[in-house]
Amino acid sequence: MKFLILLTFILSTYTHSKLIDKVAGVINDKIFTLSEVERVKNTIPVRKEIAPFIFTQDKYSNKEVLRLLQNSFIIKNKLEELGFIVSDDQVEDRINETQKQLQLSRDQLLQFLNSKGITFNEYFEILRDAMEYNIFNRRIIAPLVTITDQELKTEYYKNTKSKKTINYIYEVIDYNIKKDKLQKEDIARMPSVLEKYIENGNLPEIYSEIEMDSLGKLAGEDVPKNIRNVLRNTNEKKFSKPILIDNRYHSFYLISKKIIDSKDFLRAKEAIYNRLFMERSMKLSKNWFSREALNYYILDNL
Repeated sequence: MKFLILLTFILSTYTHSKLIDKVAGVINDKIFTLSEVERVKNTIPVRKEIAPFIFTQDKYSNKEVLRLLQNSFIIKNKLEELGFIVSDDQVEDRINETQKQLQLSRDQLLQFLNSKGITFNEYFEILRDAMEYNIFNRRIIAPLVTITDQELKTEYYKNTKSKKTINYIYEVIDYNIKKDKLQKEDIARMPSVLEKYIENGNLPEIYSEIEMDSLGKLAGEDVPKNIRNVLRNTNEKKFSKPILIDNRYHSFYLISKKIIDSKDFLRAKEAIYNRLFMERSMKLSKNWFSREALNYYILDNL
């Protein structure tokens, strides 16, 4: 009650007096002035460089900036409840790490910040907010985000030209013989003859010059298309349909055939996951703030 009386007095004073500043908004006992809001609004580009996950837009209205400031207060308060406090020393350590990575002295850092239009104190607090937001996102929001492998493949399938999310790893033995050693009918029965040969060790005379070569494990994406197509249509522990390559007929014996993610999909997977995570975490964060705000006294005076 005392706080409400004091707030009413302050607002009344601002309303009936000629003042440089005014109250833009309130959350609990924290008052945000219009000059604070406009200062943030006018320094969005550099704030976006320092904390892109907080400042996700290029431009903000005064009301949107006020909401960001109030959300920052809620995050800080929630983290304190959970025992997470970002101290001045931790922020200073992060600044020192940044200076070391960029090979900047403190004076050079100050000059850089000045060229960007912000003070060191502002940079310090933006960095603290960014560190707190990372903890908030990792500890509170991230556990709520669920992304299945099938969803990643579906997204990949929708946006890629190759339309391939899976690949096969084959363990292969190549049986091959010169083309002129076989008649037409001998070509067609080559797989069945070789299957019997595997069982009993007997091989008809016409196939006596057949050669065997262990190819080891092959990624389907790494073999020529004609061979890939034959291997895809062959089951494990079976011989493939004969295929003519360089004047020799080849029948491939598949020791094993395992499904794996394609290289193209694996390259795209992390980017797809990050995009989906960002979209979902932002939506979850918005809902979380809406619910959490019910526990606070919030005033928007813009």
